[in-house]
Amino acid sequence: MEKNNQSHPGLFFLYGPLHDSPFDILWFHVFTYIYCMSLIGNVAIILIIFLNSSLHIPLYFFLANLAFLDICCISTTVPKMLHNFVMASFTITFSACAVQLFVFSWIEITELLLFSCMAFDRYIAICKPLHYTIIITHKVCVQASIGVWLLGAFSSAVHTSLTFTLSFCNDQEIKNFFCEVPSLLKLSCTDTTLNEIFTLVTDLIAGILCFVCIAVSYCFIIISISRIRSADSKKKAISTCTSHITVVLIYYGTLFIAYVKPRYGFFENQDVILSIIYGIFIPFLNPLIYTFRNRELINALTKLNIKMAK
Repeated sequence: MEKNNQSHPGLFFLYGPLHDSPFDILWFHVFTYIYCMSLIGNVAIILIIFLNSSLHIPLYFFLANLAFLDICCISTTVPKMLHNFVMASFTITFSACAVQLFVFSWIEITELLLFSCMAFDRYIAICKPLHYTIIITHKVCVQASIGVWLLGAFSSAVHTSLTFTLSFCNDQEIKNFFCEVPSLLKLSCTDTTLNEIFTLVTDLIAGILCFVCIAVSYCFIIISISRIRSADSKKKAISTCTSHITVVLIYYGTLFIAYVKPRYGFFENQDVILSIIYGIFIPFLNPLIYTFRNRELINALTKLNIKMAK
């Protein structure tokens, strides 16, 4: 089929591994359950932190931000997927695709930057505990939070504007279940060099640089923990870090495979499967990881349940 240029197509077609599947109804129920449980888990974390004054500290301030990001992340992609299952029409309009791309990229970049803030918070808390309240103030937390949100929005706005000024071919079949930069660049009939350069710069700053900062922070944290003599203090220090590092490793590991390895084609539809992992399953898993591995959150949840029961 000849591919003619079309600057502003009316519709894109979202084709993932679940399209035309004989188990459409099953997939619909599975992703509905995941979406609902993810919303409940992340909203619960925000409410627990908000209602419990003992959790009004920087660690949980950043965690509440992460929970809100996860809510936005999964709400950007899953409702449209569920709508397509119900309507049996795997399409998305040009404008809706642009909005979805902007919001998802914004969340993705902001989350990577937020991980660095959380790692720095743990570094100061464990390596420089006497200076913690001086360095990590409420004002600093708010400024850091606003900063990462603004940086994420700016980067996403550039990504979106560069992507949607391209001309697209007539066969607008996105090989994914939502609009994402790599999938859309494959549909372009024009030169995408500028897009690829900006994507590389973003990956280097928001991805690699942030990961290096996190890795360096945890190297110092590990050294400091190894010097703690008290077994209880050592265990407490470790418990405040394990949830964060677990989420970081899962998130970065999936993104690394998704953006670096797919060109080698390990398995069929790997781009879509990896997108499902970091776009749907990670926001679903984050509340479980942070809740089950954090005694303070568990205690706060127990107290809240007792108060509600009374």
